[in-house]
Amino acid sequence: MIDALTEVLDSVQMRGSVFSRASLSAPWGVESGRTSQGIFHAVVSGQVHARLADRPDEVILEPGDVVLMPFGDNHLLTDRRDRPTVPIGQLTTVDDAGMGHLLVEGDGAETSLICGTVEFESGEAHPMFSMLPPLIHVRDADGSIARVVETLIGLIAEEVDDAVPGSETVVARLTDVLIIYVIRDYISQLPGNDVGWLGALRDREISRALGMIHSRPEHPWTAGELARLVGVSRSVFFARFKQLVGESPSQYLTRWRVHLATRLLRKHGMSVTAVARQVGYGTDAAFSNAFVRVMGVRPGAYRRAA
Repeated sequence: MIDALTEVLDSVQMRGSVFSRASLSAPWGVESGRTSQGIFHAVVSGQVHARLADRPDEVILEPGDVVLMPFGDNHLLTDRRDRPTVPIGQLTTVDDAGMGHLLVEGDGAETSLICGTVEFESGEAHPMFSMLPPLIHVRDADGSIARVVETLIGLIAEEVDDAVPGSETVVARLTDVLIIYVIRDYISQLPGNDVGWLGALRDREISRALGMIHSRPEHPWTAGELARLVGVSRSVFFARFKQLVGESPSQYLTRWRVHLATRLLRKHGMSVTAVARQVGYGTDAAFSNAFVRVMGVRPGAYRRAA
């Protein structure tokens, strides 16, 4: 599972950053608003009630906890349930270094947070994102907080607070690692019978097949070849792949190729023909038809918009 997941996370080209350091004394409540990037909040000290703005269920965060909204959904953070909220921007100032400071000076219990963004490049075409929930909060099986996550939060807090030369780079790298831990722990704790792409990473044979597709997307993979290489019959492999991943091997190959193509079109300035050949299509027409099926627009129009 980890090998396939490593390839997947590498392909996402994730980039994290910290945009605000929060110091909050009760009573307080803030509303994020919807954003175009993923949002995370890490608790350094105190306690936080967090929930999506359109849902009643909440999670209670303690020191060492992280909550991730991978799609930037509007959410509420409060010191206790049902506390009134105000837009987060009304309580935030920005210093000369560009760091936001969210400050509420009440006379109650104090809470310290690190708030950040995470951008998943070309995420719209990536199969992982259709399976992630809008809010992720992970604890170990015994209900405890993962010590490595708690350590990462402490290191990020120190770098943000000290602001020594190089801190911005260190914070960005630590943030990337933090989000990877959160996503990986979420996947590892899915039920054994979970249906969906994330659950497929836990199946030994299907995970190996996904790894092959990810490492050689230009190859004309077939269900028969993949089944033979992972050591199961074609019929068993095809049925299990479709059950777990939610689409056939050929459909998944198309989706993965298009995901890679979006990155090339956005970042590398390659022609549509060159991109088509690199991701495994012999003609521009075949590539364009596949791209439209996944993205809804032709590759040339996508590149111009990007």
